[in-house]
Amino acid sequence: MALNPTQIKMIKKFLHSGAEGDIARMIEKIHPTDLTILFSELAPGDTKRLLYSLLLVAKAGKTLLELPEFMIPDILESIENDKLTSMLSRMESDDAFFLLEKLPESRWKEIIDLLPENQKSKLEKLLIYPKNSAGSVMTSNYLVVHIDMTVEQAIESLRNKPEIEGIFYIYVINDEGHLLGVQSLRGLVMSKPGAKICDIMGQEVTSVFADEPATHAAHIVERYNLLAIPVVTRTRELVGVITVDDVIDIVKEEAEEDIYNLAGLSGQDRALTPIVIKITKRLPWMIMNLFTAALAATVVGFFQGSIKNMVVLAVFLPIISNIVGNGAIQSLTVMVRAMATDEFSFIKGYKAVFKETMSGAMIGIICGLLMGLAGAFWKQNWYLGFVLSTSTILALILGSFIGAAIPFLFRRLKLDPAVGTSVIITMFTDFISFGLLLEIATLMMTYLEGHGV
Repeated sequence: MALNPTQIKMIKKFLHSGAEGDIARMIEKIHPTDLTILFSELAPGDTKRLLYSLLLVAKAGKTLLELPEFMIPDILESIENDKLTSMLSRMESDDAFFLLEKLPESRWKEIIDLLPENQKSKLEKLLIYPKNSAGSVMTSNYLVVHIDMTVEQAIESLRNKPEIEGIFYIYVINDEGHLLGVQSLRGLVMSKPGAKICDIMGQEVTSVFADEPATHAAHIVERYNLLAIPVVTRTRELVGVITVDDVIDIVKEEAEEDIYNLAGLSGQDRALTPIVIKITKRLPWMIMNLFTAALAATVVGFFQGSIKNMVVLAVFLPIISNIVGNGAIQSLTVMVRAMATDEFSFIKGYKAVFKETMSGAMIGIICGLLMGLAGAFWKQNWYLGFVLSTSTILALILGSFIGAAIPFLFRRLKLDPAVGTSVIITMFTDFISFGLLLEIATLMMTYLEGHGV
């Protein structure tokens, strides 16, 4: 049930009167995702009281997980250690770890020491692995059965673990905890009670290592349409599972990061981020853009004699530069996304670059003809039309090629192709568009001047 405006007003009223019990009863049947709207409607003091009401109905953790990530640290800072410990102890280990990471190191160490021993040991295991690795996002809640069990024994062990939610697969291990096989829940239930697990299990198990990037695990789940994937050590010991809901979060975060990086922004730069932080995150890229733009402007300075004699060229410089820049960014975006989603596991990179270049050529011919016709009719000079169309076609071909090729160069240099490449692309496309237009115009100077340009 979603919140309506009347309920929001009533909750605000109860918060001001301190009626936390009344709020708890009202929000008990409301989904955590719908409760997040309250945090944007309330003052900081009311937010703290709302959290206490959510704790009463065991919804605080789930609601916090649905909030925008940048809001979480401030909210967690407002919760006392005992209440925060109570909330985290009820959560899945991977979700609890996600929230703990938002706290300063000194405080999350205090919180871990206060947690029940079972939850504490699970979280300490997650702390071993690097940030954003498969091991750091896995959950410890999964079902394992021994390879020597029968189907009946395996089902009985499942009954004895009601706290494990969302069981998609059952993993088979030996005495050392090494992953040997997998079986779906349906396959287990449909098998004969006396059948041996070793006889019905699937032996080809798709898994990931705990120290591999979480994005790698997400891509495997996506490629093979899995609901969960086991996480193992280098010796094949089963240590956790990444479920499909975690994969959705990983893919969403990766796509968001790529978008920010292409624009030269930090993932911490949000709509409500403090102005000082916005400036410190954006200024380095803007200064770099300033220098690259100044370098591109030197091309114009080199041809200032031509511009002086043919002032009309100055009108078309920004138009061609904008067209070529957009074409290059489109090619760049396609390549970066293809790399992020492992599309190049199925096609060769050079084929993708060739396709982008040919697309740029076709688009360049169309845009070049339109540009040439516009210039020719405006100044009644077909030589000007030829200069504009030729430079547009060539610039779009080169711009598309560079936009498609630079991500491969970055990857060869072991750099993230998404980080700041748009700034470099802009510099190259400005060089190309300015240089080609002015160079071709200079070569055609006699014809252009002779026809009144």
